[in-house]
Amino acid sequence: MTTESRVKKNFCFLLYNIDPGGLEVYLLRFFRHYQGQFRATLICKSGKTGALLKGYEDAGVEVITVRTGYMNPVSLWKIYRLLRNRKFDGICDLTSNFGGLYMWLARKASIRSRVAYYGQSTNHFRSSALKSSFDRMVNRLVYRNATAIVLNSHTATDNFFPYRVAGDPRFKVVYNGVDAAMFSDEKDDEMKQALGIPVSSFVIGHTGRFDEKKNHQAVLDLAVRACATWDDCYVICCGKGTEQLQESINRRQLDGRVLALGYRDDVHRILRTFDVFYFPSYTEGQPNSLIEAMMAGLPFVASDIVPIRDTVPEHLHGQLVGPDDVGSAFHLIQRMKEDRQLRIRLSCRDWAIEAYNANDRFREFLESVAGDQIV
Repeated sequence: MTTESRVKKNFCFLLYNIDPGGLEVYLLRFFRHYQGQFRATLICKSGKTGALLKGYEDAGVEVITVRTGYMNPVSLWKIYRLLRNRKFDGICDLTSNFGGLYMWLARKASIRSRVAYYGQSTNHFRSSALKSSFDRMVNRLVYRNATAIVLNSHTATDNFFPYRVAGDPRFKVVYNGVDAAMFSDEKDDEMKQALGIPVSSFVIGHTGRFDEKKNHQAVLDLAVRACATWDDCYVICCGKGTEQLQESINRRQLDGRVLALGYRDDVHRILRTFDVFYFPSYTEGQPNSLIEAMMAGLPFVASDIVPIRDTVPEHLHGQLVGPDDVGSAFHLIQRMKEDRQLRIRLSCRDWAIEAYNANDRFREFLESVAGDQIV
């Protein structure tokens, strides 16, 4: 497949919104990578856009909002008419099983390439009889109507489609692409000073939105132990909503030692203030945050869950512990704090840059969206 064409292809993408999150940031980077090489329309199914709107618009993406529901005939009709009238060459719904209805609509609208994308390894909603029944229905709609089903982990494939026919060529695992040029392993002392942290301090860091699944509780539990043990230790939490941790920080008497920065658009610089990356998630698809930390050359301690085992190199599986095993995480970090050379040896920057090369991984995603069409 080449990246040139006489007439630009016209693709449609669907997300809930474009507030900062792993999937939303991934898609924005994809658009920036191919800016100007195809036409892109993004439908936000929540009826709202989000904090990344300007970034998407600057990347040349037309953003449309349509408020949808489980079975909202008015919104479904609006989207069907849009799909039919715009004559898209391909459509990609990035809302996992909830893309089933839109795969069906796209088929009715005669869109040739219909891609369902799964950026998570399991469902994230609280189950009920009604929700589970609906989930099974839309999952089957994906299976029957998608021309490609793209997932970012083998775990997701097994969890969402255990009944699939072996060898079905529509199923593809496409790992996340990250532009390595954005990340450096050089420390940023100026940023440390701007954050009010001594340059000589030892920093344990976490990046990721405030969410129960991200297990910030474990981060704070570790912070209590680490800050009590080492006077020069600081902990940083960076990500949308993490400012909500401040009450817990104050209650634990960690104010000034634990920083909850909220959303930042300079995460690449924040990472350069870290000495160790701690990532105790309960569940993940393929974690952009951890990939970025590896590209920044940071040694890590992360959850011993299958999606993370699939994300990091096998020789570093010893750095994985149970999500709530704060004691084991502390002992691993203690070894790294006491031995700078060990931190250097545990860096896998070169491996991550090759494994998640933006050119290769984004091309795989684009080829899935385009089908057998030249882009």
